[in-house]
Amino acid sequence: MKFAALLLTVLPFSLLAAGNQVIHCQSGEAVRVIEVAYPQGTELPCEVQYTKDGETRVLWRASTEAGYCEDKAAQFAEKQRGWGWQCVATAGKAQADEIEQPEAEEQPQN
Repeated sequence: MKFAALLLTVLPFSLLAAGNQVIHCQSGEAVRVIEVAYPQGTELPCEVQYTKDGETRVLWRASTEAGYCEDKAAQFAEKQRGWGWQCVATAGKAQADEIEQPEAEEQPQN
């Protein structure tokens, strides 16, 4: 069961390009944000940023191991879920902009 939850958290990350990847966690009115950031726009280097009460700090960094930040973010989100938080992976702003702009549909010629 833990594997399925972890897979559901990691899978959206694997489908996205190397733009920031975000997990929003909520418990009541409280919100926490776990973000995998790619400072150079590539898979490496990366860092896992955690925002709580308006304060952001870096929990993990990687410069040589692909997938490290994504794994750490997914594991931390799973830990949050274990504490009763509801966590949802979402696209970062760059991906959201790309996802929200559907390609024009071709109209059939008569």
